[in-house]
Amino acid sequence: MADLKTILKYQDIDLKLRRLTDSIEKSETAKRGALARNEFEAAKKSMEETERNASDVVETVNAVTGATKDAQAKVAAAAERVKDKELTSKERKQLISELEAIKAKLSENEKKVEPTKKKGEKIVDEYTKQQTHAKKMRDIYNASKEKVDKDRQDKEKDLSELKRQLDELRPNIDKELMKVYDGLAAERKFPPVVEAHIGERDSLSCRGCGLQLSQAGRSELTDKGVCRCDNCRRVIYMPQGAKAKK
Repeated sequence: MADLKTILKYQDIDLKLRRLTDSIEKSETAKRGALARNEFEAAKKSMEETERNASDVVETVNAVTGATKDAQAKVAAAAERVKDKELTSKERKQLISELEAIKAKLSENEKKVEPTKKKGEKIVDEYTKQQTHAKKMRDIYNASKEKVDKDRQDKEKDLSELKRQLDELRPNIDKELMKVYDGLAAERKFPPVVEAHIGERDSLSCRGCGLQLSQAGRSELTDKGVCRCDNCRRVIYMPQGAKAKK
């Protein structure tokens, strides 16, 4: 039972360390900082998406501009050819047909300009809002981080002392028991070591999960003073001075 007393002492110190750590890392300031960091990252992604959309708008504008210049050049060339007195009636009709096609193309381009312009203005507005929000979230995160770091620094002496006590106790605990403890703690089954609950008619159950012990677990607990819960796998021990029937 020496190991049990030592592991319970270890667990008590571990609990104090976890509570102290949580008071720093899970404080309202830390939560606010974490939320601001997440919103900052989301704003950054939105800005990147907006930049991609802006590239699409620029590409469309360039395409429309290029098509317009090309059409204007064709109009100028066709206009010069119309002046040629040696053109046949058939050639003139062909030129007029070409000019009508160019006119239709220019009209099509004009229809693209206005919605593209509006889309570009919307993108600029969205990007500006995202940029402003990202800056605000970054400032909140930095301020929160500064406070959390200051809190951790203020409590560093207590944190170090608790860690030192744990390091001092570990070599005195059975390695297999320590391995079980660490495994349960890693699974967030804390505390890993719990008292058995003695209920009506000497029923025995785990204080960790509340499940009643099997007959095999009950026998092991009453014989050895400790057992493992069949459900949550916590280490269960018999309360000091308590007795229960097998």
